[in-house]
Amino acid sequence: MAYQKEVNPLKVGFIGIGTMGFPMTKNLLKANFEVWVFNRSKESVKKVVELGAKEASSVKELVQQVDVVLTALPMPDTIEYVYLETGGILDTAKPGTIVIDHSTVGPDLNEKIYKEAKKQGVDYLDAPISGGPMGAEAGTLTIMVGGDKEVFDKVQPIFKAMGKTILYVGKTGSGSIAKLINNMLVGIHTAALTEAFVLGAKTGMESDALYEIIKNSTGYSYMIDRCLPLIQNRDFKPRFSIDLLYKDLGLVNKLADQILVPVRLSKMAQDAIGEAKEQSYGNEDISAVIKVFEKRAHTEVK
Repeated sequence: MAYQKEVNPLKVGFIGIGTMGFPMTKNLLKANFEVWVFNRSKESVKKVVELGAKEASSVKELVQQVDVVLTALPMPDTIEYVYLETGGILDTAKPGTIVIDHSTVGPDLNEKIYKEAKKQGVDYLDAPISGGPMGAEAGTLTIMVGGDKEVFDKVQPIFKAMGKTILYVGKTGSGSIAKLINNMLVGIHTAALTEAFVLGAKTGMESDALYEIIKNSTGYSYMIDRCLPLIQNRDFKPRFSIDLLYKDLGLVNKLADQILVPVRLSKMAQDAIGEAKEQSYGNEDISAVIKVFEKRAHTEVK
């Protein structure tokens, strides 16, 4: 059933109706925005159209129907193609259009798109998100935004429909830098907790008991809450995949190298995540990294 609505004056387009894009689009519809969507996979498009979205047959059609274009796509090369190729977003957008990328990419790509957008009379924000599919569904995402402040102010209603914590963090690329630093810690904490719980299992300690101790002690991090139940249930469906975390660690480590900041722990985490990727766990959730450590220790966390 489509959402009943008095349409918000801003027309929004969404490209990338995936794990994050689908619930984000649903929340835009609930907030009474007219939403146009485009996605290669038509199954998710069909579902969101049933809720009231309008399907575009191409990027060009979508861009020419809306005031603001949002993208949420998994890989930097896809983002670069969708934005910069002939027939892409910037090639077909009307002057005055605002485009916002929610993907996790490097600040160098943000700056490249920003400069090209300005040539076309288009405004661009990098606005990566954190909170996972559950946060996207609940409309409680953290949205960290880089770009021109006056453009950020114009689209606040859109961000508020999808997120709870919305932060302007500075010039173009700043949003991506904040997200990459967050995901650097995700990688480090995930690798560390897997080592810790495998060590506990090998000594015969129950994972629930170890969890309670850590939860109420100084070694605690949110990633334990996120990952341990999935590990215990052997539920490795990809909420956030090993492939994507490996990509993000590569981006943050590249950034650190460019500005001469040593990030030894981040590079060690990338090595651990990369080993899981090499063992064909790339499409599984990041909690599946524990399988690598379990194999080495000849034990299993239960």
